[in-house]
Amino acid sequence: MSLRLWLASASARRMACLGQRFPDLKVEQRSLDGHEESNHSAISVNEQVLEICRSKADAAIERWPADAQDMIALVSDTLVADPDDLHLALGQPEDEMAALAMLSRLSGRIHAVWSATALIVPEDFSIDCNFNSNNELLVEPDFRAWIWVERALVEIEELDVHALDDLIHSGSWKGKAGGYDMAGAIREYSRLKDGQEIVVLGFAEAAMSSIQEIIGARPRE
Repeated sequence: MSLRLWLASASARRMACLGQRFPDLKVEQRSLDGHEESNHSAISVNEQVLEICRSKADAAIERWPADAQDMIALVSDTLVADPDDLHLALGQPEDEMAALAMLSRLSGRIHAVWSATALIVPEDFSIDCNFNSNNELLVEPDFRAWIWVERALVEIEELDVHALDDLIHSGSWKGKAGGYDMAGAIREYSRLKDGQEIVVLGFAEAAMSSIQEIIGARPRE
């Protein structure tokens, strides 16, 4: 039976990243509709993204498909930290005004982006996995899960009125933490200062390497 990966996310950007990274892997995208995230504003942004990802991992296990005998799952969350407040995450803007406010706040600044990614594997999965991880989640007796949290630093140049207008009208802010898509319209106005671009796009790099390890360890059919 061929290996399948369940991407428990509605993100088109994450789906595209997986397609580029693993062109021969069968990826099935189904979001965790109805999953509600708790407010974690009392803790730092890196702790917030970890707790949100833990919650998503729990939700994915609760909804694990009955026919998923040879499936692994991936859940992820990405938060953009406010440049002036380590406890404030810039979420997904609801409208153009909110997107404009976020982009104006990031203009001319360096900010941190945190991604937490969990890899979930059924306990009886045919490959013995022993990954290095920030945390191993023991959420259910029938599953094993690992979670990685990674940070990248992004610098956005001073955005004048014309640049802001282009970014807003591009629509690339929709559904994106901080109001921008690093692989989209803001690319010409930004640069990666530290870390890896995959973190800004929505995944911890160590999780991607772990999937590659699983693929490499499984014999081809």
